[in-house]
Amino acid sequence: MTSRRVRSAAVACAVAALSACSSPGAAPSSTSVQPTPTSATNCAGGKAPAYRGGQTAYDAPAPVEQTKALEAQASEPAMTSTPSRREGYRIAQVKVSAKVRTNGIFGVEPGNFVLVDGSGKRCEQPATNPLPNAFSVLQVDEATTGSGTVAFLVPAEANLSDYTVYYLPRPDASTATAAWSGSGTAPTVATQTACSTTKSQVTSDGVTAHDFGTPFTAGDSVVSQVVTPSKPTMRTLPPSAKQPNDVTGVAIDVTVQAKGAEGFVERSQFELIDTARNRCGYSALGSDGETLTNALVPKDKSQKFTLIFWTPKGSTVHSWMLLYVPDPKSRKATAAWWMKTGQ
Repeated sequence: MTSRRVRSAAVACAVAALSACSSPGAAPSSTSVQPTPTSATNCAGGKAPAYRGGQTAYDAPAPVEQTKALEAQASEPAMTSTPSRREGYRIAQVKVSAKVRTNGIFGVEPGNFVLVDGSGKRCEQPATNPLPNAFSVLQVDEATTGSGTVAFLVPAEANLSDYTVYYLPRPDASTATAAWSGSGTAPTVATQTACSTTKSQVTSDGVTAHDFGTPFTAGDSVVSQVVTPSKPTMRTLPPSAKQPNDVTGVAIDVTVQAKGAEGFVERSQFELIDTARNRCGYSALGSDGETLTNALVPKDKSQKFTLIFWTPKGSTVHSWMLLYVPDPKSRKATAAWWMKTGQ
């Protein structure tokens, strides 16, 4: 009988163990449950930069600098298969580029580009960009552009369609100068029919405009200069600090003949205007291909000079008029030449 009671007690204790061996009326014991890892829901950076402008469509250029000399582009964010080395996160890529639209030298780096999730949180960039063609710190100018891929850490299950890419003028800036998103709009480029929006201050009242190629004589029968300009021709200008990147050259060859004495000629004696009398820009120091700043033409000799004026790339100007003033300080032309484009 003794052994039977021991076995019964052992069985009872075993059964009681399944219920934590608690006695009647005792409080139930609690058991700890380890949480299962879950994916992040938001990016882990700080808050989004302030921004007051409109949003640009992905892959469309946007000015990112106060004078609009520098422009950048950003692609739609896309997930990659590159390991992030951070639990719950993946690597997303944004393809970016930067170029000088007019003139200048600018430094651009990955920190200028910021990715923000739908909740307004910044997405961190990994300490080292593991993606091919990684965008690095670089300098862009008229002849040098920059492009590459910027890496961001995003939640593994992120829906990137509601993310936004911003451009900061400095990596530590709190306000962005441009933004790209899926709801952004691409800029529309209207055909320009003017070489600028600046009206000429030179008048030509009472002056008859002649065809290009017609000589004009300034002076008298003893001492004079004969000025003969050729028809304007369009010229592609190379990337250079001598002219903006967003213009096409208008080249005019001018022959100056000195009679009776040396002749003096200056670049600022010539001004090109369009149909609406807008002044066509040029470089006072000379664009690529320009050969006149100021010059002395020997007595009874002729010299030919090339003038380069500017018109916006893609513009369609309907007519050209070249004005000549006898003195660089004068605002009254004494000669003019005109032609309709396409002639």
